[in-house]
Amino acid sequence: MDNKTLQTTAGDAAVPDGETRTVTSAPNFLPEVRLVMLGWRWPGKSLTGNTIIGREEFRLERAAEFCVTRQSEVQGRQVTVVDTPGWFSVQDTPLEYKQELVRGASLCPPGPHAFLLVVPVGMFTDVDRARIEEHVGLFGERVWKHTIVVFNWADVLAKISIERYIRREGKELQWVLEKCQRRYFVINNCIFGENPQVEHLLERVEKMVAEEGGYYIPEVEGEKKPLDENQNPARDVRELGARPKQNSRPGLTQAMEVETLPTQ
Repeated sequence: MDNKTLQTTAGDAAVPDGETRTVTSAPNFLPEVRLVMLGWRWPGKSLTGNTIIGREEFRLERAAEFCVTRQSEVQGRQVTVVDTPGWFSVQDTPLEYKQELVRGASLCPPGPHAFLLVVPVGMFTDVDRARIEEHVGLFGERVWKHTIVVFNWADVLAKISIERYIRREGKELQWVLEKCQRRYFVINNCIFGENPQVEHLLERVEKMVAEEGGYYIPEVEGEKKPLDENQNPARDVRELGARPKQNSRPGLTQAMEVETLPTQ
């Protein structure tokens, strides 16, 4: 018997003679996994969703203002991925975008197993931390128990380990990781199809679900603060956040610098 197929034993439901039941040997295996993507507009949130699904389903122009939901069978699991509107690097995120962002958690009922907070490997500033706190906090404090930081642009780490990078970026990134109980994952978005890193990411999600006792449940009415379009910790800061190292992605930094608010 291999480690993926187990013969029916006493205590299992009856099956016809001569047949076996195929189940996973992984103790935390979930036949259905529900994920919500969070992050900035430009640095690869939608691309990370494509990597998980295994094909191009999410495009920036479709996910800029509205949530987009896609489903696929991935590594023996039915996976639902919700791509949410990304927040801006420096400018205020419009209130309607924030409301749509929060709505993303309701698009994979009964609730997401994990929020994947996509953070590009690069210079991480106090602005970046403030933007994460502002937007992830819209889901309430308990969201952090169900959040995994996913570092993309992994090719930047060719000459440095992720552990060294985290130490180098200092207290701002450390704060985010501590909020997530140091749950993080590094992903390479240049690989599609049969992808062992996606299997490892889903296993990480399953482990978190087992540790936290289930999926995310929204705060009850009155627990979370109302959305306030005037509340933005990074409103007066002019430093560009969430940007890559120089030359790590040609052209992307320039694109982020000229991002503009949508026409009202």
